Amino acid sequence: MAPRHVRRAVLEIEVHFHQLVDDGLARGESENDANLKAQGLLGTDQTLIQRYADMPELRSWASRWTAIWFTIVPLLSFMALFVATMAMFSLIGHHMAVHQMHVSARASYRIDLAARITCLWTIPLLLAGAFAVLAYRRRIAPGWPVAGILIMCGLASLINVGVALPDGVTRGQTAAGIGISAESLPGQILHAAVIAMLVLAPLWLALRRLRREGAIVAEAGD
Repeated sequence: MAPRHVRRAVLEIEVHFHQLVDDGLARGESENDANLKAQGLLGTDQTLIQRYADMPELRSWASRWTAIWFTIVPLLSFMALFVATMAMFSLIGHHMAVHQMHVSARASYRIDLAARITCLWTIPLLLAGAFAVLAYRRRIAPGWPVAGILIMCGLASLINVGVALPDGVTRGQTAAGIGISAESLPGQILHAAVIAMLVLAPLWLALRRLRREGAIVAEAGD
């Protein structure tokens, strides 16, 4: 269920419960008896949860369109952030060229390294982590989230980025491309695997703990 619907459901249950208690007190029942009777009329926690869970209109978008939300949306988000970041570096280079600002080849290399780390590591890692957290919090089956994370990590590994400011090795150049070759393939696979493992390992541990807690609750209920 979407969080806003959960909050509304909790409020509705609380209001209904207090109304039942007030009705019981008005009939002359003791407070304890009124509470017990109200709980019995509402049903068990599991009954209430199942009642709301069976309403598809209360589900979040992530639950309704899981395949789209965890495959297409991460890719579009990555592309948008990637383009925005490269545009920012391009504008910086253009501004420096217009105002005839110069940097050393060493400084240009560091800026180029920062651009590559940001675009090819930081952005995909943060996005993959965000969608992993979303999948965990929405209790989404891991199939589509894992597929989406792997696809996004694979795309990030295929991209190459280059930024050179004025007086750098190649003056005033900002470039990005995508490609695959026999020479670069092992490094690209390693790149994608590292990002994926940094995200999927914590997700797997969190889901494993969640399953254990669910098993404990089920055993206690039995």
